[in-house]
Amino acid sequence: MKIIKIGIAPQEKIRERALAIARGDIKPIPSDPKIWFTSVDSLSRVVRDENRVLWDVVCTTLPPST
Repeated sequence: MKIIKIGIAPQEKIRERALAIARGDIKPIPSDPKIWFTSVDSLSRVVRDENRVLWDVVCTTLPPST
């Protein structure tokens, strides 16, 4: 199983970080989170059991990349 790092920060901070990366002011390191949420509540809504089942279906039925 692959480990995915998740960050939680206010929307404004997420936006500031993304813009700073785009400008080249900061360079993300490999251990930085790749996925960001604005709250633990929003994260919990995404990782509910119903959505994990949907993710499994999508991952197992996607056609190979062309």
